[in-house]
Amino acid sequence: MKTLLIAVVVAASTVAAGTSLAQGTQQDLKAMEKMGQRDDTQPMTAAQQADYKAQYEAAKTQWAKMTPDQQKAAIEAARQKKLKDLSYTELVGQRDDMQQETAAQSGALKAQSDAWKTRWDSLTPEQKQAVRQASWDKKREELTGIEQVGQRDDTYVLPW
Repeated sequence: MKTLLIAVVVAASTVAAGTSLAQGTQQDLKAMEKMGQRDDTQPMTAAQQADYKAQYEAAKTQWAKMTPDQQKAAIEAARQKKLKDLSYTELVGQRDDMQQETAAQSGALKAQSDAWKTRWDSLTPEQKQAVRQASWDKKREELTGIEQVGQRDDTYVLPW
């Protein structure tokens, strides 16, 4: 992401200055790319690693001492905290209906899909084309006025 942003800034400043990318700014882009890809995190020292491992082991022993009910409560509390900290977009992703689908529902939907696929495969090419055409006609009927104008505007495809 940094690389893209830096490349855009360099490209914009180059265009603003009146020079093109082909006139020597390629080296500038490569240098900026390397700078943007640099990892700013420092490796852990041996003392930090030892401290981290000690904390990890202490947490593992504390978890082992907990009863199954306490563990479930801790997991639920962590889940609730995580959901509370999510943004709206992330929250919508967490509430995806596919996660709530039961095995029976999944099996029924797969059977229905397989039945439609079998039915589609049994159609002749002419019948398939007629179904496609009917589908397009139905879609066009359901378009709003603005969407219909966009469908009729072919100037972006046909320049003449």
